[in-house]
Amino acid sequence: MTRKKMALILAFNVIAIVLAVLWYRYTPPLSVICEGNLTFTDRRDDNNFSFEGEVMLRFHPDGTGYFTLNGNVLHAGQEWDVSRQEGFTWRHMHDTLYEITVIRVERFSHDMLPTGIFEKYVAGLTLGQKRLLTLERTPEEALAIGNFYSPLLICSE
Repeated sequence: MTRKKMALILAFNVIAIVLAVLWYRYTPPLSVICEGNLTFTDRRDDNNFSFEGEVMLRFHPDGTGYFTLNGNVLHAGQEWDVSRQEGFTWRHMHDTLYEITVIRVERFSHDMLPTGIFEKYVAGLTLGQKRLLTLERTPEEALAIGNFYSPLLICSE
């Protein structure tokens, strides 16, 4: 084989490897808006906790997003209004798995829930924490957003 052929084969292989690495690291743009009603109850250790309200989740293609929670929390016989928005960054991990990291928590003026109660029962929603979510399209073109065990929100157009 001539040096020219060897150089062409080597150049082709290097280009193929670079393209494969770029394709593997590519995160598809994600632009999702999902809004729904959520009822969450935790009855472990005789500490009844429930949240009932509206959740809006938005993923921007630039790797940022936010979710807004509006509703009521019932805990230890008391009821409070919850109204907050939490900003996050997201990154694609693998297949349908995405990691979100909470970077900002903004409580609105009518959020009367004492600090620490919501965070105690709903893991991954405090500043600096990470959470893994799955975002999966159904055959009917709905979007199921959930954790490893079950969907949390199902959005359809």
